[in-house]
Amino acid sequence: MKPTEAKEEFERFVAEAGATVSEFKPIDAIRLMLDFYQQERAEGCDLPADGDMLLFQWGTNDVGHQGRFFEFSLARQFIDNDADEEENTTQLSLTCYFPPTPELEALKSGSKWCASPDELAGFEYFIGRTPAYKAVGKSRPENVALTYGPV
Repeated sequence: MKPTEAKEEFERFVAEAGATVSEFKPIDAIRLMLDFYQQERAEGCDLPADGDMLLFQWGTNDVGHQGRFFEFSLARQFIDNDADEEENTTQLSLTCYFPPTPELEALKSGSKWCASPDELAGFEYFIGRTPAYKAVGKSRPENVALTYGPV
């Protein structure tokens, strides 16, 4: 898969799993994004040089005209050696948005990188132990967004 095909390939991957991105809970997002990362390599992205990594992020943010939301996000970041330098770093982002309850507002924002498929077990373990996952992991978000674009 080329990085520019990541969104369409992930949507196909999700459909083949019998799921729908718009109906994801964070637990679904984790399972399918990690499985996709494990099974689909990105062409032109040097894995040992951090060219294809996962990023987990969480925290309450202002989402512009939509207001404040607690975001639970998994992203796959690509550094494509075959692309022009200005366009070589892109990201496939999967974000679950939750209304910012006092419990969620109290959580500190955070993030964690996963540099290779060999690190997936520890990465998944880390995610499952975060206060963010414990708070929203099995909850239905208000909105789920799947985007692809430059970083």
